[in-house]
Amino acid sequence: MSIFISTGELSGDIYAAKLSAALHKILPHEQLWGMGGALAEGICKEWDNALLHIIGLGRIIKSLPSLFRLRKDLAEAVVKRAPRAVIVVDSPDFHIPLLSKIRSLGYKGPVVYVCPPTIWAWRSGRAKYLKRYCDLCLPLFHFEETALQAWDVRSYWCGNPLIDDLDNFVPVGASLPDDARRVALLPGSRRSEIKALLPVLQETALRLKGMGLHPVFSIAPGLDEASKAMVRDNEAGVEATEISGRNLMHASKFVIGASGTTAVEAMLLNRYMIVLYKGTALEWRIYKMLTHTPFVSIPNVLAGKTMFPELLQDDARADRILHYVDLYLHDKDYCDGVHKQVVSNRRLMGEPGAIQRWAEAISELVNS
Repeated sequence: MSIFISTGELSGDIYAAKLSAALHKILPHEQLWGMGGALAEGICKEWDNALLHIIGLGRIIKSLPSLFRLRKDLAEAVVKRAPRAVIVVDSPDFHIPLLSKIRSLGYKGPVVYVCPPTIWAWRSGRAKYLKRYCDLCLPLFHFEETALQAWDVRSYWCGNPLIDDLDNFVPVGASLPDDARRVALLPGSRRSEIKALLPVLQETALRLKGMGLHPVFSIAPGLDEASKAMVRDNEAGVEATEISGRNLMHASKFVIGASGTTAVEAMLLNRYMIVLYKGTALEWRIYKMLTHTPFVSIPNVLAGKTMFPELLQDDARADRILHYVDLYLHDKDYCDGVHKQVVSNRRLMGEPGAIQRWAEAISELVNS
């Protein structure tokens, strides 16, 4: 007896590892196997998800043959071994076609989508595929459940797993000494993000040093050695660390970095964040055509207004970043308003124990 699990990126690996630990307790006789990265502990990883890390709207063409082969191999393995359930985590550009292939080859078992695609933000047409292929979606936010149910997609929201990690956070493992001048710089967890954001963050870091602040680059876990070296050997000569991004943010006055899960983590750590995004011209053009939300950052979506500044594409410049640094450091009303909104947003994140409730819901499906 087994359960197939597939993840496509770092955040998915982390969720899958926590879910696997809960499933092992509830379903101790099920082997968990599939695709994951270095942090997807608890899964017998028969395929590495590193290939998916290069995916970007403007970079996908060269990777298509390899991605097609990977999708075919995974789907055929699922159909041949007939696991009692299929669980996919995030990465919809790969996982939706994978689920289509699995279903077309005849797999009839339950399919669970953890962290399903953000149909509320863009590409809402993917909802019809979730309805067609999935027996259950487990979103991270209540507003996502509402959007999914509006499309008749079976969905269950039971809180956000980050609550368990970050409420009353205490650093685990290596930590940094107290420094009221420290600023966390997070260039991203993918090589493409780092290449896009590192130049502007290097310029920003030099200007922060000139202001008497202490910028520190975060080197994300799971990066390949070349990407780590890019950050470690940054042209600004700024300190870089491989301690956890959470520990770094907790030990910093505020955060500047790539859009993504980090913004939610910063919010739950009660740290102000300036959110950045830079893609290729093609990626940005497609994003602008397909998106239907005014915000890219979840804290702002929860607030319904700009809580964390979003500097996107050509606006992601050192002078714009420094404008918001100055605003946060020297405008007390602005600073107080941000932290008041953080408290309001936390109430929208649910109660602890989401991973356990995910595992229980999956167990019910498997045993039904």
